[in-house]
Amino acid sequence: MKSLHQHHALFPILASELHTLLTGYSLIDAYRNQQASEFTLVFEKGSEKLSIQLNTEAKTGLFFFYEYPLERTGAVFPLFKELLGSEVLNVQAHQHNRSFFFSFGSNQSLVFKLYGPLSNVIYYKENEVVQLYRSSIENDRFLPMDGFNQEPSHSETYAFKGTFFVLQTPDKEVKLCFEPIDKDTVLFETEVIFEALNSFSKYYLQSFLFSTQKNKLLGQYKQKIKRQVALLFGATQFLKHAAESVPFDEVGHILMANLHLIHKGEKEVTLTDFYRNTEIIISLKKDLSPADNAAYYYQKAKNRKHELALKQKQVETCLILLAQLKENLAKIEAAQHLKDLRSWIKEEKVQSETPLKEKFRRFECEGYLIYVGKNAKNNDELTLKFAHKDDLWLHAKGVSGSHVIIKHKTQQNFPEPVIRKAAQLAAHYSGSAGSAMVPVIYTPKKYVRKPKGAHAGQVSVEREEIALVEPWEGK
Repeated sequence: MKSLHQHHALFPILASELHTLLTGYSLIDAYRNQQASEFTLVFEKGSEKLSIQLNTEAKTGLFFFYEYPLERTGAVFPLFKELLGSEVLNVQAHQHNRSFFFSFGSNQSLVFKLYGPLSNVIYYKENEVVQLYRSSIENDRFLPMDGFNQEPSHSETYAFKGTFFVLQTPDKEVKLCFEPIDKDTVLFETEVIFEALNSFSKYYLQSFLFSTQKNKLLGQYKQKIKRQVALLFGATQFLKHAAESVPFDEVGHILMANLHLIHKGEKEVTLTDFYRNTEIIISLKKDLSPADNAAYYYQKAKNRKHELALKQKQVETCLILLAQLKENLAKIEAAQHLKDLRSWIKEEKVQSETPLKEKFRRFECEGYLIYVGKNAKNNDELTLKFAHKDDLWLHAKGVSGSHVIIKHKTQQNFPEPVIRKAAQLAAHYSGSAGSAMVPVIYTPKKYVRKPKGAHAGQVSVEREEIALVEPWEGK
C-alpha cells in the first residue's frame, strides 16, 4: 500500500477538520522562506492563534500544524497581503482530487494543490490567479478556480476506519496509512489527523534529509576515490615507463662515446647501445651541438631522479588515502541515521568553506603575496578562480609543476626581486627542481587560458617572458 499523505481520500477528512477548527478565524500572516521550500499561514480568533506550515523541501507536500503563532525567523518573503485580516468562511476539499481550498470574503480563495513535487498554494480573487506560493511553477498561473473538481476514477479506494498509522517499511520508506500493514513498523498511531500529519511529516522529512545527505556524501567520496585511483594509475604508469626506458644518463654516455658520428642539425641518430649490445635511436635537438645534446640528456637524468622521487611519494600517498577513503565510504554506506553522518557532513562543510587563499602555499616578498598551487586540481583553482587578471602568473618551462601567482598592487609594477623569488618557487615546485638553473615563464594572468577539454592543471599561454633562476632551496 502506498502512502496516502497526498491521496485524494485524505483531503475530505483534512478539509472537514480544518473547517471545524478555523471557521471564524482571521488570517494574520502569510509568508515563505527564501528557498521557497516552506510556506506558513498564521490565523487568529480573539486570543487564540494557530499556524499551518506546508513544507515542500522533500519534493512532496508535508503539513505541520501548531497551536501557537509561528514567528518570522530570518529573511522571509511576505505573501497574499490582500488576504491579511480576512476571515475564514469555509474549508472544503475538491471532489476526487489532491487539493482543497479556504474560502474568504470578497470572493477570495486559497487553493492547496498537493501534487507531489509540484505542490503549491494558489491565491484566487474573483476566480483569477493573483499570486503563487511557488512562483516557479508557471503553469499554476493558468489553472481555473473551477477546474479542480474531478470525476471518480477507477483507482484503488481507501476507507478511513478511525485511526491513522505512520509506518516504516523494511527498506525505510515512511508512509501514512489508514490501517497497519504486515512487516511494516508502526512509528505512530492516532485518531487526530493533525497529529498524524505532524508525525508523518517529521519522520518523512528526517528520512528524506538522511537519504539526500547520504547520497551526496557517497557521491563525494566515490569521486575522491576515482581521483586517487586516476592519480595512482598515472604515477605507476610513469614509474613503469621510466623503469622500461633507457636511463637518460646512459643516453648521455652513449652520445659522448660517439660524438664523432653525430652532426649538428640532425633530429635523431642511430648508435650502438653498449649497455645492452643493441642499436638505439636517439632524438636530438637540431640546434644543439653533439656535446650539448649529451649535456641535455644529463640534465634530463637529474630532473628524472627528482620526478621519480615525487611519483613514488605520490604512489605511497595515494595508497594511504585510498585506504582511508574506502574505509569511510563503507561506514557511510552502513549508516542508518542522520546522526551517523554528522562527522562527515561537518568535514565536507569545513572543506567547502575553507577560504581559497588558505588552500595554497603562501609566501611573501617585499610586501607582495605569492601563492603556489599544490597539485593539478589545486593549480586550476589558483589560476582560474583565485587569481585576478592583473596578477602575475609563473610556471617552470617545459615540465610539470605548480602554478605560481604574485598578487598585484594597484598601479604598481612587479619588482624584479619579487618576480625572481616567485620564479625560484616555480622552479622548486616543478619537475626541474634538481636542475642547477631552470627557465620559468611568466605573464599577466589575463593571458593564461584553459583549453576546452584540457586536463586538470593544463593551460595555454598567449604571450610570455622567461626568467632563468636557481630553484628555491626551501630556506
